[in-house]
Amino acid sequence: MSTSTIMKNSLNRAAMGGLLLGGFLSIAYAQEFIQDLGNSTVVAEQSTETILDGLRKDEELQAEKLDRKISTTIAETIKNEPDIAIRSMGPAAARPVIKGLSGNHVAITEDGSFCGDMSATSPDHAVASEVLTAHKLRITRGPQILMQSFATAGGVIQVEHNDIPFEIARSQGAPTQSAAVSNTQIHGYIADYAESGQPGFATVIGASGYIQRLSLKGELSARNMSDMKTPKGSLKNTEIENKSIAIGAAYTFERFKFGASFRTFYSDYGIPGGFIGGHPNGVDIELSKRDLTLRGLYLPAQKSSDTLSVTFRLNQYHHTEYETKEYVGAEFAVNQENVRIEKFIAQSGPFFGIHIGGEFDIRSIEMGGYVFTPPTNSYAASLFSVASLNGWRNGLEITLSARLGGVLFRPRESVVADKDAIEDRNFALWAIAAEFSQRVAPGKFLTLDVFRTTRAPTIKELYNQGPHLAAYTYERGNHKLDAESGYGAELEFRDYGEIINWRAAIHSTWFLNHLAPRATGDTNWSQILPIYQVSGDDALLMGANASIETAAETGFYAQAGASYVCGFYQNENWSDMPQIPPFHFHGEIAYIWQHVRAGINTEFALAQNRVDRYEQRTPGYITFGASLEFHWSLKLAHYSIVLRGDNLFNANVRNHLSRLKSVMSEKGRNVSILAKAEF
Repeated sequence: MSTSTIMKNSLNRAAMGGLLLGGFLSIAYAQEFIQDLGNSTVVAEQSTETILDGLRKDEELQAEKLDRKISTTIAETIKNEPDIAIRSMGPAAARPVIKGLSGNHVAITEDGSFCGDMSATSPDHAVASEVLTAHKLRITRGPQILMQSFATAGGVIQVEHNDIPFEIARSQGAPTQSAAVSNTQIHGYIADYAESGQPGFATVIGASGYIQRLSLKGELSARNMSDMKTPKGSLKNTEIENKSIAIGAAYTFERFKFGASFRTFYSDYGIPGGFIGGHPNGVDIELSKRDLTLRGLYLPAQKSSDTLSVTFRLNQYHHTEYETKEYVGAEFAVNQENVRIEKFIAQSGPFFGIHIGGEFDIRSIEMGGYVFTPPTNSYAASLFSVASLNGWRNGLEITLSARLGGVLFRPRESVVADKDAIEDRNFALWAIAAEFSQRVAPGKFLTLDVFRTTRAPTIKELYNQGPHLAAYTYERGNHKLDAESGYGAELEFRDYGEIINWRAAIHSTWFLNHLAPRATGDTNWSQILPIYQVSGDDALLMGANASIETAAETGFYAQAGASYVCGFYQNENWSDMPQIPPFHFHGEIAYIWQHVRAGINTEFALAQNRVDRYEQRTPGYITFGASLEFHWSLKLAHYSIVLRGDNLFNANVRNHLSRLKSVMSEKGRNVSILAKAEF
């Protein structure tokens, strides 16, 4: 079947799906919004968010909750959240995994736009974002995923820096037609982090101010950490050096807001070596990223809650891998431009919290050094919508979302790339999701998510034919790959009581043409590297997670959570999928006074024996930790000190999703301190 025929059929199916979605949205429901949590009831008219989305905000990491878990990277900070694991190749090159899915199944955004790095393409590539500068981390679940990504089976990690300081003006009250705000506000913050498991420090200092209609922000951060210490000794060449600078400004008119920000990020980190397949001294990686963002908001006079936003983002990313101080093994240069238009409608008939938007993206990738992927331009466009409606007299709330678009790849001839693989590819993509949330009793909610997921192959999956020395692999793409797609569902129950809150969920996704690099068992003997081949296979991914915690804000507190995932390929007698995390559990017991919090915790994982061909099994582990926090406010500032001890008994931890698991264990005994002041 030709590419044009495939695109035509996909677009026809997408159009039919859109018509069905529109017909379904025409069903009328009552507009009253009721939330029952234990004995408390809140009634509101014309709500702008669903009950479930509001409850999910409890899972966001911000303020003291974020300070409690802050660590070296974003992935390590959120590792104990439901369904989260870490794919890593050393402490710097760590990326979150959601429900056993990694790479481009998991999108990372900064202030609502793409992160702009290459961390999804290879395990040796770090996320180009400093976790200490984040004001909030949120794992997006359900239909809201389609506002950012086609991959509804995975998820989105939202990092909020607030570089364009619109929120400062909002906290003071937006100027009205009759008067302007004349007051002045200055807000500053400084935070320092240090640990013993990877000796070094990280610091961030920032300030923002509001004068009349103008808001300004400035921020500096730095991180300098030496080699990671493990129970078996130091892991050489794992040092990290990060630097970032951010500036932003926003100006408010009567019905318009305009803002701009510029953020630059630099990182110099190491990938360890000294073993078969690795370099004798490892690989040193330097990356830099520059983001320029322009954003405009329009607030209609009749409904100031309804907004129209236009965002333009220009990203420049440069990445160099040094095998020695003089020899460049690989080099990547990425230029990306993105335009995003989004309309938010608070209420329209039976619908509320309506998001309608579209985005267009142009990306150019140039590669050099010992890289065998041709330079490629890609063009992507998509339309998305998310809308909710409710009938709370029956306790039912529904959210529907859709995303329709396509991507074009245009590779160029290269002396190092396989000329037979240089072929233009076009992909039509569509994804839909529906979430049904039923209030079955006061404080009790049953939710069903159903979705269609899809994902276009990446440039690397299509065109790469050669060694990736820093990742210790010889990689083979396939320029004939089709887009990945799949259908799935998740069933979740939540119970919010006066003493205990708990939730449990099960999920399953049937993938058609699941794309993943798999070890072939062969070796490229000229480089002594294992060969990985990207293939598309039908697969079934299933899992479950549960968590429970006490509801009291002071006194005794307890929390526990567990996650499990398993995956199988159909066409090989239901063989196990690769890189699936094992069963994981985390629990904590704490006591909370007015300004002090003290607790102990444990984390354990079972052995992972369900592995793909040629994949190594990993043993289970258990660790213990403790924490002590102080939070207090004076007249002009709020102060926090967080002391944390992880893996206090120096257990030998092997992360199944680490490329280094056969060489060295993870971080050993680690004592960290975070000191923070906000004024």
